[in-house]
Amino acid sequence: MRGAPKEQVEGKLLEEFLAPERARAVRALLGEAKRTGKPALNPDAHVIALDGSDRWFAEKCVPIEGGKTFMLVRTETTHQRQTREALLAAEERYRVLFESNPDPVLVYAPGSLELLAANAAAERLYGWSRDDLAGQTMLDFYPLEARDEARLELEAMSGTPIGGRRGVITQIRSDGQRLRCEVVDNPIEFHGKAARICVMRDVTEREQLEDQLRHSQKMEAIGVFAGGVAHDFNNLLSVIMNTGDALAEKAPLGTPLSDDLSMIMNAARRGADLTQKLLLFSKKQIVSKQTVDLAEIVVDFAALLRRLVEPNVVLEIVQAHAPLPLFADRTLLEQVILNLVMNAHQAMADGGRITVSVRRREIGPAEATHSRVGPGSYAELRVTDDGVGMDAATARRIFDPFFTTKREGTGLGLAVVHGIVQRHQGAITVDSEPGIGTTFSALFPLTSRVYQLDTAQLRLRAPRGTERLLVAEDEPQLRYLAERSLSRLGYHVVAARNGQEAVTEFEQTPDAFDLVVLDVMMPSLGGREAWERMRARRPNLRALFVTGYAPESSGVVEVLDQPGAALLRKPFTAIELAARVRQLLDA
Repeated sequence: MRGAPKEQVEGKLLEEFLAPERARAVRALLGEAKRTGKPALNPDAHVIALDGSDRWFAEKCVPIEGGKTFMLVRTETTHQRQTREALLAAEERYRVLFESNPDPVLVYAPGSLELLAANAAAERLYGWSRDDLAGQTMLDFYPLEARDEARLELEAMSGTPIGGRRGVITQIRSDGQRLRCEVVDNPIEFHGKAARICVMRDVTEREQLEDQLRHSQKMEAIGVFAGGVAHDFNNLLSVIMNTGDALAEKAPLGTPLSDDLSMIMNAARRGADLTQKLLLFSKKQIVSKQTVDLAEIVVDFAALLRRLVEPNVVLEIVQAHAPLPLFADRTLLEQVILNLVMNAHQAMADGGRITVSVRRREIGPAEATHSRVGPGSYAELRVTDDGVGMDAATARRIFDPFFTTKREGTGLGLAVVHGIVQRHQGAITVDSEPGIGTTFSALFPLTSRVYQLDTAQLRLRAPRGTERLLVAEDEPQLRYLAERSLSRLGYHVVAARNGQEAVTEFEQTPDAFDLVVLDVMMPSLGGREAWERMRARRPNLRALFVTGYAPESSGVVEVLDQPGAALLRKPFTAIELAARVRQLLDA
């Protein structure tokens, strides 16, 4: 028992060869047997052997010879105890790993598909408590329409004792919400019986982000195509508008020819408006700030907005009582209005009312902190709807890129709005309550800059000049018309077919030109690159960039921030070209 020879223990008292506490335990067992006259049992006797090891025994004290003598029988249980403790430790490790696994884990019976165990992550995933999960089958986590197919797949796997499955499946929560989950399913032994363990991972958000990314890439491709179409169409419209202007100057007012030319020009202007919509859609328009009236923009844009909303949605425009001058890009402001209205429209599947209003608003020092702008005078654009609204958590993320509450959304519309408002030194806030509606409020700083002259005023002034101009345009007809119209106004014009030809012409007499007019997108050499090469010889050389579409790679946006650079959007008339040339020369 202790590893001692029998001659060291025979004929001796218990206390002579047992530790004191062990001797007391044996005497207590002996006393119980004497008292009862029946065998006394200690199933868990602990003994420290002579070698210092722990050993365990089941002790039984049996009275014999009528209770005059007692026999102590010991059966060693050390191995069984160690085995049991190892098993308990293994089960504890399994329990800790099972419960602490961040991924949902389900254990189920292969034949019946009955759920045998589920961890805490599975409770969170499915929205069921541990008690609610008990007794459910694996099929209960599938949508109704997918259960028959799932049953066949799971039953087919149940007959395979080896191997597993991997894939992405659709699951359903207790509240009916659908989830997309990656699943790894393998056979195991559970409590001595064949079972299967299924480890899940919720990839719903990841798949949504992937869908949004694919959608944004598709929209980007469509946008590039739309921008390319707009570029070519703008060139054609510029030719039509310049030729029409030239003919209109020769046609007497009130004649059939004058009326026909007026119809042609009106159609060309509508085409120009269409190309601007294409560029607005493609998000490839170049930022070109000038003094604009936000109140006028909202009124002018209302007709388009009313065509976009459904008949069951009422669009109300609340006009300002006075002009709201901003130094801004008109097209980008239209994009802000469009995105906010369409966002409101999508929040009202059953119809409702959208109110677009503009007003002047004075922000004082106390209010500036909450409005996220400095004190001063601002134009406020408010878009209000009585749609589904959103909770505070959603509102906090509403301007995040790729965040969307719509199944088919890209999550970019409001992020673009936020970026545009910031680029105009403004701020935008959202106020919303579930079931009541949402209000977006955008503040833009008012400007004291004077308005640009309109076309009618330009006709009266007919700006002329005698300076020497270098014009680079790859479209032959447009190049010819620009050269002709500027020459008629007294300018000395040299025309080039592309940027490289313009640089070559410039380098021959670098001090001869007062201004260069450059198309942004040209073969051989673009407008930005051509101007940079020219400025290496003449740092103060001024340039008017002409374009209807320019991708980010053109670099023209950065160039426009430099002194001596300006932009004229296609399509344009001869009067508009002459005005921009004169303004840049006189600046």
